[in-house]
Amino acid sequence: MTRTQKSFFAKSSSYTFLLIWLFITLFPIFWMVSTSFKPPQEWFAWPPHWIPVEATVNNYEEILAIGPGGTGSEDSKLGGAQQVLTAILPIRDSLIVAIISSFISVILGSFLAYTISRYQTGGKRYPYILLMIRMMPPIVIAVPVLAYFTLPWWRNALHDNYLGLIIPYVLVTLPYAVWLMLSFMHEVPRELENAARMMGAGRILVMRKVIIPLIRPGLAVTFIFTFILNWSEFLLAYTLAGQKLVTVTVQLSQYEAADVGRLYGPQAAFGTIAIIPLIILGFLIQKHLVTGFSFGMVRK
Repeated sequence: MTRTQKSFFAKSSSYTFLLIWLFITLFPIFWMVSTSFKPPQEWFAWPPHWIPVEATVNNYEEILAIGPGGTGSEDSKLGGAQQVLTAILPIRDSLIVAIISSFISVILGSFLAYTISRYQTGGKRYPYILLMIRMMPPIVIAVPVLAYFTLPWWRNALHDNYLGLIIPYVLVTLPYAVWLMLSFMHEVPRELENAARMMGAGRILVMRKVIIPLIRPGLAVTFIFTFILNWSEFLLAYTLAGQKLVTVTVQLSQYEAADVGRLYGPQAAFGTIAIIPLIILGFLIQKHLVTGFSFGMVRK
């Protein structure tokens, strides 16, 4: 086999693998979007309809509580007693919790990563210990945190509200944020810090004027990863939240009706709407993603 044939075979194998992986990745999204436009009689059709035969937007009217098929109307599959299954409030709650907790994790993670990078806090193995903490299953802290949050003096302040989810989310994602930010901190030349300090700048001013502008791509990458983790988290939200606070993931598990069983159409419609914030966020910071992914890869 000649060198040209080997190169062609290698490229063909790579493209074939990428196409197969692309299909595996995108097919669930395609099926979810397709199901969101199917009427009830097509949810269980066999053979399955890849494309809706009679496309409808009734599923979106169900979860958005609009139009003649909206929640609470006579035509609604969710019924008047199931008005909590609309999409607006869970998306609002998830956005508030995910944005605030991700922002806190990134800010705290940046300062902690700076101290570890510059002052070797915790020793050289400390970053790996942080990564091991992130590997800990959320259920390990879910039950103790629930027991602590339901104590009489904490119940009104933390149970079934935003703060009661933001604190556990920060605890879970902070080690991951620190571990990600460490690689970016290592890439910032110490000479720039020394020059700023020689000009009279303090540590906070150096962090704000020198470090933060240089690691901005890393901040964007860390924020979007922690946001995805918080947005898609289910166990803590299901365990710690109650009736007032319902996140997107918890809401997705509740689309059932006594007469028809699982409501695949409204559930798929809600899932389609739920991925829109992630897509928008990715487009907004896409210019930082490539730089961020490559910025912290090479450690000096």
